[in-house]
Amino acid sequence: MTGADEPLPHDEATVFLCGPLPFMRAVRGQPLAAGVPAQRIRYEVFGPDL
Repeated sequence: MTGADEPLPHDEATVFLCGPLPFMRAVRGQPLAAGVPAQRIRYEVFGPDL
């Protein structure tokens, strides 16, 4: 993902997130707030089981 101050090309962007669940919870809202549709946010959770 780009830096927090950089605009996202949300009309064509697909965002890929990868990390532990707390990270996902913390950052998933950022692309949504920038206008990226939820169906274009892909993610893979990894790390210790909760």
